[in-house]
Amino acid sequence: MIIDCHGHYTVLPKAHDAWREEQKASFKAGTECLPYPAITDDEIRETIESNQLRLIRERGADMTIFSPRASAMAPHVGDQSLAVKWAQVCNDLIGRVVGLYPDVFAGVCMLPQSPEADMTSSIAELRRCVEQLGFIGCNLNPDPGGGHFRHPR
Repeated sequence: MIIDCHGHYTVLPKAHDAWREEQKASFKAGTECLPYPAITDDEIRETIESNQLRLIRERGADMTIFSPRASAMAPHVGDQSLAVKWAQVCNDLIGRVVGLYPDVFAGVCMLPQSPEADMTSSIAELRRCVEQLGFIGCNLNPDPGGGHFRHPR
């Protein structure tokens, strides 16, 4: 079996990315963010089959260890509550991909490593992802401050 040990969900349903922009704008404006949009299994299949799944097959891999898009994790954006919600919706989306293609993808979660917070929320999210979503690991961000070095030492 050939396992790609480093795969990210790079082309996501448009509603997911639009919601993230709304989430950041709402935080900046001090307003309540709209609820996370309903994304259908067909929308997920469309993004996966024309991108990651196609590439896995073209490259001859059997499975990918799969996590949220690294460049969009950004736990330094907003505050801890924003980071927690963002991590949850991203991880839930990965969980849905794994559920649709369990023989092809193994889930790995992102953590809400907000630079101003302790690890309590990250530990809770890791536990949720492993125990409830069946993920096999997590991504640890060595610089959760996004290059601003505001995190505790």
